[in-house]
Amino acid sequence: MGTEVRPSVVGELVVAAAAGRSEVVGGGGDWSTRVEELHPASAWRMSVVERLQRLQAEIDQRPAEVPQAVHVAMRIAARAVELRSSPARWYSGVNIERAWRAVHLADEVLVASSPDLPSRMAAIRATVTRKLPERDPRARALAPAAFDVLGDAARRDVVLVALRGMHQASHDAATAVRSLRNRIILFGLLLLAINLAVGWLTALHDHMLPLCLGTGADAICPTGTATPTGGDVWWLQLMGMLGASIAVVVLLLRTKPSVVPYTLTPYQAVVKVLLGAILAVVGVLILRTGLLHDLVGNQAALLIFALVLGYSQQLGTRLLDSFADQVVQRAQPSATTT
Repeated sequence: MGTEVRPSVVGELVVAAAAGRSEVVGGGGDWSTRVEELHPASAWRMSVVERLQRLQAEIDQRPAEVPQAVHVAMRIAARAVELRSSPARWYSGVNIERAWRAVHLADEVLVASSPDLPSRMAAIRATVTRKLPERDPRARALAPAAFDVLGDAARRDVVLVALRGMHQASHDAATAVRSLRNRIILFGLLLLAINLAVGWLTALHDHMLPLCLGTGADAICPTGTATPTGGDVWWLQLMGMLGASIAVVVLLLRTKPSVVPYTLTPYQAVVKVLLGAILAVVGVLILRTGLLHDLVGNQAALLIFALVLGYSQQLGTRLLDSFADQVVQRAQPSATTT
Protein backbone atom coordinates (compact mmCIF):
# COMPACT_ATOMS: atom_id res chain seq x y z
CA MET A 1 0.00 0.00 0.00
CA GLY A 2 1.53 3.30 -1.04
CA THR A 3 1.90 6.33 1.18
CA GLU A 4 -0.67 8.26 -0.80
CA VAL A 5 -3.49 5.88 0.25
CA ARG A 6 -2.39 5.37 3.83
CA PRO A 7 -5.20 6.08 6.35
CA SER A 8 -4.66 8.96 8.73
CA VAL A 9 -5.42 6.89 11.85
CA VAL A 10 -3.14 3.94 11.14
CA GLY A 11 -0.63 5.60 8.89
CA GLU A 12 1.78 6.55 11.66
CA LEU A 13 2.06 2.91 12.74
CA VAL A 14 3.14 1.54 9.35
CA VAL A 15 6.63 0.05 8.95
CA ALA A 16 8.21 -2.00 6.21
CA ALA A 17 6.67 -5.45 5.96
CA ALA A 18 10.02 -7.22 6.20
CA ALA A 19 11.01 -5.29 9.31
CA GLY A 20 7.64 -5.93 10.92
CA ARG A 21 7.76 -9.64 10.29
CA SER A 22 11.23 -9.97 11.75
CA GLU A 23 9.84 -8.90 15.12
CA VAL A 24 7.02 -11.44 15.20
CA VAL A 25 7.63 -14.64 17.10
CA GLY A 26 6.53 -17.42 14.79
CA GLY A 27 5.99 -14.99 11.88
CA GLY A 28 5.13 -17.06 8.85
CA GLY A 29 5.37 -20.19 11.02
CA ASP A 30 3.26 -22.22 13.40
CA TRP A 31 1.81 -20.06 16.17
CA SER A 32 0.33 -23.07 17.94
CA THR A 33 3.60 -24.84 18.74
CA ARG A 34 4.21 -23.38 22.20
CA VAL A 35 0.53 -23.33 23.12
CA GLU A 36 0.08 -27.00 22.31
CA GLU A 37 3.05 -27.82 24.52
CA LEU A 38 1.98 -25.68 27.49
CA HIS A 39 -1.84 -25.88 27.31
CA PRO A 40 -2.90 -28.89 25.20
CA ALA A 41 -6.45 -28.94 26.66
CA SER A 42 -7.28 -25.20 26.53
CA ALA A 43 -9.96 -24.61 23.90
CA TRP A 44 -10.01 -20.80 24.09
CA ARG A 45 -6.24 -20.66 23.60
CA MET A 46 -6.53 -22.79 20.49
CA SER A 47 -9.19 -20.43 19.15
CA VAL A 48 -6.91 -17.44 19.65
CA VAL A 49 -4.00 -19.24 18.03
CA GLU A 50 -6.16 -20.16 15.05
CA ARG A 51 -7.07 -16.50 14.65
CA LEU A 52 -3.38 -15.57 14.84
CA GLN A 53 -2.67 -18.07 12.08
CA ARG A 54 -5.27 -16.40 9.88
CA LEU A 55 -3.81 -12.98 10.55
CA GLN A 56 -0.33 -14.28 9.77
CA ALA A 57 -1.54 -15.86 6.54
CA GLU A 58 -2.93 -12.53 5.38
CA ILE A 59 0.26 -10.74 6.37
CA ASP A 60 2.35 -13.24 4.41
CA GLN A 61 0.20 -12.78 1.31
CA ARG A 62 0.24 -8.99 1.43
CA PRO A 63 2.94 -7.58 -0.87
CA ALA A 64 2.82 -4.11 0.67
CA GLU A 65 3.57 -2.62 4.07
CA VAL A 66 1.75 -3.79 7.20
CA PRO A 67 1.03 -1.54 10.21
CA GLN A 68 3.37 -2.22 13.10
CA ALA A 69 0.40 -2.25 15.47
CA VAL A 70 -0.65 -5.59 13.93
CA HIS A 71 2.64 -7.26 14.88
CA VAL A 72 2.66 -5.74 18.36
CA ALA A 73 -0.90 -6.86 19.06
CA MET A 74 -0.19 -10.38 17.80
CA ARG A 75 2.80 -10.68 20.11
CA ILE A 76 0.67 -9.53 23.07
CA ALA A 77 -1.96 -12.14 22.21
CA ALA A 78 0.69 -14.85 21.88
CA ARG A 79 2.13 -14.01 25.29
CA ALA A 80 -1.35 -14.04 26.84
CA VAL A 81 -2.16 -17.54 25.58
CA GLU A 82 1.19 -18.87 26.80
CA LEU A 83 0.75 -17.58 30.36
CA ARG A 84 -0.17 -20.20 32.91
CA SER A 85 -3.53 -19.82 34.56
CA SER A 86 -4.17 -19.39 38.28
CA PRO A 87 -7.33 -19.07 40.37
CA ALA A 88 -6.99 -15.27 40.39
CA ARG A 89 -6.35 -15.07 36.63
CA TRP A 90 -9.20 -17.49 35.95
CA TYR A 91 -11.61 -15.48 38.11
CA SER A 92 -10.63 -12.14 36.57
CA GLY A 93 -10.36 -13.48 33.02
CA VAL A 94 -7.23 -11.44 32.42
CA ASN A 95 -5.55 -13.96 30.10
CA ILE A 96 -8.63 -14.53 27.95
CA GLU A 97 -9.62 -10.91 27.61
CA ARG A 98 -6.08 -9.65 26.98
CA ALA A 99 -5.61 -12.22 24.23
CA TRP A 100 -8.89 -11.51 22.48
CA ARG A 101 -8.57 -7.75 22.76
CA ALA A 102 -5.10 -7.95 21.20
CA VAL A 103 -6.33 -10.21 18.39
CA HIS A 104 -9.19 -7.85 17.65
CA LEU A 105 -6.83 -4.87 17.59
CA ALA A 106 -4.64 -6.65 15.05
CA ASP A 107 -7.72 -7.55 13.01
CA GLU A 108 -9.01 -3.96 13.01
CA VAL A 109 -5.76 -2.39 11.85
CA LEU A 110 -5.02 -5.11 9.29
CA VAL A 111 -8.44 -4.83 7.69
CA ALA A 112 -8.47 -1.02 7.70
CA SER A 113 -5.07 -0.92 6.00
CA SER A 114 -5.93 -3.60 3.46
CA PRO A 115 -5.13 -2.70 -0.17
CA ASP A 116 -8.29 -4.54 -1.28
CA LEU A 117 -10.57 -2.76 1.18
CA PRO A 118 -13.34 -1.97 -1.39
CA SER A 119 -13.83 -5.68 -2.15
CA ARG A 120 -14.13 -6.47 1.58
CA MET A 121 -16.78 -3.90 2.39
CA ALA A 122 -19.73 -6.26 1.98
CA ALA A 123 -18.29 -8.64 4.61
CA ILE A 124 -17.33 -5.74 6.87
CA ARG A 125 -20.83 -4.24 6.75
CA ALA A 126 -22.43 -7.61 7.47
CA THR A 127 -20.15 -8.24 10.44
CA VAL A 128 -20.48 -4.76 11.94
CA THR A 129 -24.28 -4.69 11.70
CA ARG A 130 -24.48 -7.91 13.72
CA LYS A 131 -22.93 -6.16 16.70
CA LEU A 132 -23.82 -2.49 16.36
CA PRO A 133 -27.39 -1.14 16.24
CA GLU A 134 -28.65 -0.08 12.86
CA ARG A 135 -28.87 3.55 13.98
CA ASP A 136 -25.36 3.62 15.41
CA PRO A 137 -23.43 6.41 13.60
CA ARG A 138 -20.44 4.10 13.13
CA ALA A 139 -22.60 1.54 11.32
CA ARG A 140 -24.46 4.17 9.30
CA ALA A 141 -21.16 5.62 8.11
CA LEU A 142 -20.46 2.32 6.33
CA ALA A 143 -23.62 2.57 4.23
CA PRO A 144 -22.73 2.89 0.51
CA ALA A 145 -24.49 6.23 0.17
CA ALA A 146 -22.28 7.80 2.85
CA PHE A 147 -19.17 5.66 2.43
CA ASP A 148 -18.63 5.84 -1.33
CA VAL A 149 -18.34 9.64 -1.43
CA LEU A 150 -15.39 9.65 1.01
CA GLY A 151 -11.74 9.74 0.09
CA ASP A 152 -9.51 6.73 0.62
CA ALA A 153 -8.03 7.90 3.93
CA ALA A 154 -11.46 8.82 5.31
CA ARG A 155 -12.89 5.46 4.26
CA ARG A 156 -10.17 3.63 6.15
CA ASP A 157 -10.77 5.76 9.21
CA VAL A 158 -14.49 4.99 9.07
CA VAL A 159 -13.81 1.25 8.77
CA LEU A 160 -11.34 1.31 11.64
CA VAL A 161 -13.73 3.17 13.95
CA ALA A 162 -16.62 0.84 13.06
CA LEU A 163 -14.54 -2.28 13.69
CA ARG A 164 -13.35 -0.88 17.01
CA GLY A 165 -16.92 -0.19 18.05
CA MET A 166 -18.00 -3.69 17.02
CA HIS A 167 -15.17 -5.34 18.93
CA GLN A 168 -15.73 -3.16 21.97
CA ALA A 169 -19.34 -4.34 22.03
CA SER A 170 -18.05 -7.93 21.98
CA HIS A 171 -15.58 -7.19 24.78
CA ASP A 172 -18.27 -5.60 26.94
CA ALA A 173 -20.58 -8.56 26.35
CA ALA A 174 -17.82 -11.04 27.25
CA THR A 175 -17.10 -9.10 30.42
CA ALA A 176 -20.80 -9.30 31.29
CA VAL A 177 -20.70 -13.09 30.86
CA ARG A 178 -17.66 -13.35 33.13
CA SER A 179 -19.31 -11.14 35.74
CA LEU A 180 -22.47 -13.27 35.67
CA ARG A 181 -20.39 -16.45 35.91
CA ASN A 182 -18.58 -15.13 38.97
CA ARG A 183 -21.83 -14.14 40.65
CA ILE A 184 -23.31 -17.59 39.97
CA ILE A 185 -20.20 -19.20 41.44
CA LEU A 186 -20.39 -17.08 44.59
CA PHE A 187 -24.09 -17.86 44.98
CA GLY A 188 -23.35 -21.56 44.49
CA LEU A 189 -20.67 -21.46 47.19
CA LEU A 190 -23.18 -19.81 49.53
CA LEU A 191 -25.74 -22.56 48.84
CA LEU A 192 -23.08 -25.21 49.39
CA ALA A 193 -22.12 -23.68 52.73
CA ILE A 194 -25.77 -23.57 53.82
CA ASN A 195 -26.36 -27.21 52.87
CA LEU A 196 -23.20 -28.40 54.61
CA ALA A 197 -23.91 -26.34 57.73
CA VAL A 198 -27.49 -27.59 58.03
CA GLY A 199 -26.47 -31.19 57.42
CA TRP A 200 -23.52 -31.08 59.81
CA LEU A 201 -25.42 -29.41 62.65
CA THR A 202 -28.37 -31.77 62.41
CA ALA A 203 -26.03 -34.76 62.23
CA LEU A 204 -24.58 -33.66 65.58
CA HIS A 205 -27.96 -32.76 67.10
CA ASP A 206 -30.72 -35.10 65.95
CA HIS A 207 -33.60 -33.00 67.25
CA MET A 208 -32.34 -29.59 66.10
CA LEU A 209 -34.26 -29.85 62.82
CA PRO A 210 -37.01 -32.47 63.19
CA LEU A 211 -38.15 -33.73 59.80
CA CYS A 212 -40.34 -36.66 60.85
CA LEU A 213 -44.08 -36.47 60.17
CA GLY A 214 -46.45 -37.72 62.85
CA THR A 215 -45.61 -38.91 66.34
CA GLY A 216 -44.88 -42.14 68.16
CA ALA A 217 -45.04 -45.41 66.30
CA ASP A 218 -46.84 -43.72 63.36
CA ALA A 219 -43.95 -41.27 62.75
CA ILE A 220 -42.61 -41.13 59.18
CA CYS A 221 -38.93 -40.14 58.95
CA PRO A 222 -36.85 -39.66 55.78
CA THR A 223 -34.46 -42.48 56.71
CA GLY A 224 -37.30 -44.92 57.44
CA THR A 225 -37.01 -44.96 61.23
CA ALA A 226 -39.66 -43.96 63.75
CA THR A 227 -37.39 -41.41 65.46
CA PRO A 228 -35.29 -38.51 64.13
CA THR A 229 -31.72 -39.38 63.16
CA GLY A 230 -28.68 -37.42 62.09
CA GLY A 231 -29.08 -38.71 58.54
CA ASP A 232 -32.58 -37.30 57.92
CA VAL A 233 -31.40 -33.98 56.53
CA TRP A 234 -28.62 -35.54 54.42
CA TRP A 235 -31.12 -37.99 52.90
CA LEU A 236 -33.65 -35.27 52.10
CA GLN A 237 -30.94 -33.11 50.57
CA LEU A 238 -29.87 -36.02 48.38
CA MET A 239 -33.46 -36.54 47.23
CA GLY A 240 -33.75 -32.83 46.46
CA MET A 241 -30.54 -32.98 44.45
CA LEU A 242 -31.87 -35.96 42.53
CA GLY A 243 -35.02 -34.06 41.65
CA ALA A 244 -33.01 -31.01 40.61
CA SER A 245 -30.83 -33.16 38.35
CA ILE A 246 -33.87 -33.63 36.11
CA ALA A 247 -33.96 -29.86 35.67
CA VAL A 248 -30.25 -29.96 34.82
CA VAL A 249 -31.01 -32.33 31.94
CA VAL A 250 -33.64 -29.87 30.70
CA LEU A 251 -31.06 -27.08 30.94
CA LEU A 252 -28.57 -29.04 28.86
CA LEU A 253 -31.18 -29.79 26.20
CA ARG A 254 -32.30 -26.19 25.80
CA THR A 255 -28.92 -24.46 26.04
CA LYS A 256 -27.74 -23.20 22.67
CA PRO A 257 -24.20 -24.02 21.51
CA SER A 258 -21.78 -21.20 22.16
CA VAL A 259 -18.16 -20.34 21.38
CA VAL A 260 -17.91 -17.75 24.15
CA PRO A 261 -14.73 -18.43 26.19
CA TYR A 262 -16.69 -18.29 29.45
CA THR A 263 -18.98 -21.21 30.30
CA LEU A 264 -22.09 -20.71 32.43
CA THR A 265 -23.98 -24.00 32.09
CA PRO A 266 -21.96 -26.08 34.64
CA TYR A 267 -22.33 -23.40 37.29
CA GLN A 268 -26.05 -23.00 36.58
CA ALA A 269 -26.39 -26.77 37.02
CA VAL A 270 -24.60 -26.69 40.38
CA VAL A 271 -26.88 -23.90 41.62
CA LYS A 272 -29.95 -25.89 40.59
CA VAL A 273 -28.77 -29.01 42.43
CA LEU A 274 -27.83 -27.16 45.62
CA LEU A 275 -31.01 -25.11 45.61
CA GLY A 276 -33.02 -28.29 45.12
CA ALA A 277 -31.44 -29.74 48.27
CA ILE A 278 -32.47 -26.71 50.31
CA LEU A 279 -36.04 -26.69 48.97
CA ALA A 280 -36.48 -30.37 49.80
CA VAL A 281 -35.69 -29.67 53.46
CA VAL A 282 -37.82 -26.53 53.58
CA GLY A 283 -40.74 -28.33 51.95
CA VAL A 284 -40.75 -31.12 54.53
CA LEU A 285 -40.65 -28.52 57.28
CA ILE A 286 -43.78 -27.00 55.75
CA LEU A 287 -45.42 -30.43 55.87
CA ARG A 288 -44.72 -30.59 59.60
CA THR A 289 -46.76 -27.43 60.15
CA GLY A 290 -49.91 -29.23 59.04
CA LEU A 291 -50.57 -26.94 56.06
CA LEU A 292 -50.62 -29.96 53.74
CA HIS A 293 -52.26 -32.43 56.10
CA ASP A 294 -52.54 -36.06 54.94
CA LEU A 295 -50.52 -35.36 51.77
CA VAL A 296 -47.80 -37.83 52.80
CA GLY A 297 -48.69 -41.19 54.33
CA ASN A 298 -45.46 -43.20 54.17
CA GLN A 299 -41.72 -42.87 53.65
CA ALA A 300 -41.91 -43.41 49.89
CA ALA A 301 -44.40 -40.57 49.54
CA LEU A 302 -42.16 -38.35 51.67
CA LEU A 303 -39.14 -39.03 49.47
CA ILE A 304 -41.13 -38.47 46.28
CA PHE A 305 -42.34 -35.19 47.73
CA ALA A 306 -38.69 -34.23 48.33
CA LEU A 307 -37.86 -35.12 44.71
CA VAL A 308 -40.66 -32.92 43.43
CA LEU A 309 -39.52 -30.07 45.65
CA GLY A 310 -35.99 -30.48 44.31
CA TYR A 311 -37.27 -30.10 40.77
CA SER A 312 -39.46 -27.15 41.76
CA GLN A 313 -36.38 -24.91 41.95
CA GLN A 314 -36.79 -24.74 38.17
CA LEU A 315 -39.58 -22.21 38.69
CA GLY A 316 -37.05 -19.68 39.95
CA THR A 317 -33.84 -20.68 38.19
CA ARG A 318 -35.42 -20.67 34.73
CA LEU A 319 -35.34 -16.87 34.94
CA LEU A 320 -31.61 -17.11 35.53
CA ASP A 321 -31.33 -19.55 32.62
CA SER A 322 -33.11 -17.17 30.24
CA PHE A 323 -31.00 -14.22 31.35
CA ALA A 324 -27.81 -16.27 30.98
CA ASP A 325 -28.82 -17.27 27.43
CA GLN A 326 -29.31 -13.63 26.47
CA VAL A 327 -25.97 -12.56 27.95
CA VAL A 328 -24.09 -15.39 26.23
CA GLN A 329 -25.68 -14.76 22.83
CA ARG A 330 -24.67 -11.10 22.95
CA ALA A 331 -21.09 -12.18 23.59
CA GLN A 332 -20.76 -14.39 20.52
CA PRO A 333 -17.48 -13.39 18.83
CA SER A 334 -17.24 -12.03 15.33
CA ALA A 335 -14.39 -11.76 12.87
CA THR A 336 -13.64 -9.71 9.78
CA THR A 337 -10.36 -11.31 8.74
CA THR A 338 -10.79 -14.07 6.18
